[in-house]
Amino acid sequence: MNAEQRKEKIKTLRKQEDRKQRLPEYITAMTSISEKVISENYILAIEQIEQTLIELNGADFNFNYLNLSFAENDIKNLKKTLLALKLELSKENYLKLYRFSEIAILKIETNFIIDKFVEVINFDGDSFCVYDENFKNGLWIDYSQNYWFINNKLEFLWIYELRIFGKEWMKLINTEI
Repeated sequence: MNAEQRKEKIKTLRKQEDRKQRLPEYITAMTSISEKVISENYILAIEQIEQTLIELNGADFNFNYLNLSFAENDIKNLKKTLLALKLELSKENYLKLYRFSEIAILKIETNFIIDKFVEVINFDGDSFCVYDENFKNGLWIDYSQNYWFINNKLEFLWIYELRIFGKEWMKLINTEI
């Protein structure tokens, strides 16, 4: 084993140990949020996660997306927008939470996020993504504070940013807005 292979092996072992430590919290929280029994069978193996991240990085999502912002108090309209994807989210998709992205990506029906995206964000503390099985369509929801110029004054507001990737999902969203 050369130095590079040894480095990769150590990196993989560290990820596996991190996964072993953090997976119970993840499974418990996602089971509660989704109201589905989440087992390790729904979670990709470390090697599959690495391959999935490569696939995602190779997708053309950086150039082909629709971005929508919703004020924190406008959750109802964000849910209404997500309802346009209900059929697609009812299929088995990849669900990636930012904080857990290197140790746990779910392959699961993701329609629960329509009503539970706030809970998913609260658990993760940042953002999450859903991608279809072919990595052709997806969505990303982030919760952050930004400056907005409203009624001639600058305000610092909490917003949910919804980014839709892929032509099929963008078409579905465009019919709603």
